[in-house]
Amino acid sequence: MRQTARALCAAALLAVVAFLLAGGHAGRSGEALAAGSVPSSSQGLDVLPFPGTPDAAPGTNVVFPKIEPGEIASITVVGSRSGIHTGSLSAQPAGRGSAFGPAHPFTPGERVSVTAQLRSTAAAAASGAPGSSRIHFSFSVARPAHIRTSAAPDSSVDSLGVTNPAATNAAATRSASKKTHTFITLPGDKPPIVTISGKDTDHKSGDIFLTAQDTGQAAPYILDRRGDLLWYQPSGTPSTFNLRVQSYDSQPVLTYWQGHVVCPPCSGEGSDPILNEHYQTIHTVTAGGGYQNQGTDLHEFTLGSEGSEGTAFVTIWSPIQANLTSVGGPANGTLFDWIIQEIDVATNKVIWSWHAYGHVPIKDSYATYVNGQPYDYFHLNSIQQLSNGNLIISARHTWAVYEINKSTGKIKWTLGGKHSTFKMGTGTKFEWQHDATLHSNGLMSLYDDAFGPGPTPEAQSRALKLHLSFSKHTATLVHGYTHTPAVKAASMGSVQILNNKDNVFIGWGNKRYFSEVTSSGKRIFGGAFATGVDSYRAYRFSNWIGAPLQPPAIVVKKASKSGQDAVYTSWNGANTVAKWQVLGSSSASGPFSDVGSPVAWSSFQTQVDVNSSAGPYFEVEALDSNGNPIPGGTSNVVKGP
Repeated sequence: MRQTARALCAAALLAVVAFLLAGGHAGRSGEALAAGSVPSSSQGLDVLPFPGTPDAAPGTNVVFPKIEPGEIASITVVGSRSGIHTGSLSAQPAGRGSAFGPAHPFTPGERVSVTAQLRSTAAAAASGAPGSSRIHFSFSVARPAHIRTSAAPDSSVDSLGVTNPAATNAAATRSASKKTHTFITLPGDKPPIVTISGKDTDHKSGDIFLTAQDTGQAAPYILDRRGDLLWYQPSGTPSTFNLRVQSYDSQPVLTYWQGHVVCPPCSGEGSDPILNEHYQTIHTVTAGGGYQNQGTDLHEFTLGSEGSEGTAFVTIWSPIQANLTSVGGPANGTLFDWIIQEIDVATNKVIWSWHAYGHVPIKDSYATYVNGQPYDYFHLNSIQQLSNGNLIISARHTWAVYEINKSTGKIKWTLGGKHSTFKMGTGTKFEWQHDATLHSNGLMSLYDDAFGPGPTPEAQSRALKLHLSFSKHTATLVHGYTHTPAVKAASMGSVQILNNKDNVFIGWGNKRYFSEVTSSGKRIFGGAFATGVDSYRAYRFSNWIGAPLQPPAIVVKKASKSGQDAVYTSWNGANTVAKWQVLGSSSASGPFSDVGSPVAWSSFQTQVDVNSSAGPYFEVEALDSNGNPIPGGTSNVVKGP
């Protein structure tokens, strides 16, 4: 230890001695910690960082999720190199326990010992220490690794060094085919062109939610079931991923990720906006707990459910120094750890966190270590919160899905990979997967990319339905869905079981397709982007009613027929417009009267040719399916040519 006796008070010396006698060692590697060097008595504690965490951020807080501040009589936090830490104890948001915030960051590589003296044995029991009024545990602090990253296109996400046709042929594609629409009423914006084939007979599943990738303009956007654009909003960032409808404060909201992709590890650095029905950003969730400068990763942003409404789960990746000898690397190599943070949306305060490196051994990975390069052993890409609070997560590089006990951080079971808790039945094995979701009655859906370094048994990517028997510990194939033409996606992908509990909506990863199929696999309809364009995931939702605050757009130009004007109109984000009524007047101040009969909404931008004599001033009014004016749906007045 670097501190001298003169630098520490007597109490600190006693604490450090007690800590070292208990087995602490400043130089111990994270790999050893992850293997179980922490005393078993502390393994089940509901505290953060979880006991034995090998790479907590230097800026981390110490959190007691089940203990309010008034129940803590004293707390002593000692770093094996930095000594005793002063700080402040405060309540976590919404009654979620207490947090001790150190006045100064911890020292990289040190071991930190925490002792909390409680006012009652009940408080200790709530945190996993029954029969005691004292909690003691320790964790280690990461030794950050400094790596050189570079900005990368969206097509590099999850690349794993695999040649991506979308990226390889990008230059040729841009000149060979048109990728995006151009609308007079949406100047400067470039929504992707999507071609729909087949007829959607599933009217109740709603609109289609996508993100524009590799188009030159990142944006979330919504299509109707015919493939016509309903809403498009450039994010102003290099990349946008994962648009979907979630619930916040008991109301439907839009959520997505925005930021930039960097390689390695070909993942994201950014933030996660939440939009209300008016398409206003009501919150932007960012990373905390020492990862503020990096931001959140692109792979997942899911709002808490059940008792955790008001929180959000995000993914974060972090380069650290680690022992990689178990995978043929050096003892002082660079590892990408993957972290989950649960964040209180209203305050952006971290209330829970979990590090893969502390719970899953490095050697469980199927990723190949490349000499001299950082090792991305886990690659977390989906998070689902269960009704009991536990989490279902998918790790692409271990070919496994896990259930995490949220109170202890322990892995309850593992599906797939090298150490599956379940016996994998015929056709159930998956590789490099995405978007794992556990449904009722043991049904699990996920996207099996089946494409990466090394051989994989599947000839093509599949959307999977599996049945998990928790009593027999078996996994059985319910159905494997494939695409025609066959695809093998190098990255991305999603599987959504729709509200009718029968049809399945599939995003085929970086292979530019999405489709809906029946439970038996019969294709209903599908969409295709231009070559080189894709969407990280694809969803359908029926509970989104957009109510944009801006009025409908209107542009009037000379029509091709003499004596007529062409009125172009659109209302970006409004998904309930059934008809348009053009109104005209000889004066800008009116009165305005109907010009002809209402015209059916035909696509994002509707053109109506009118007699020039009805103007020269025009406005349009949006009507619903009953022919009634939609509130806020009258455009500004414009003068014709």
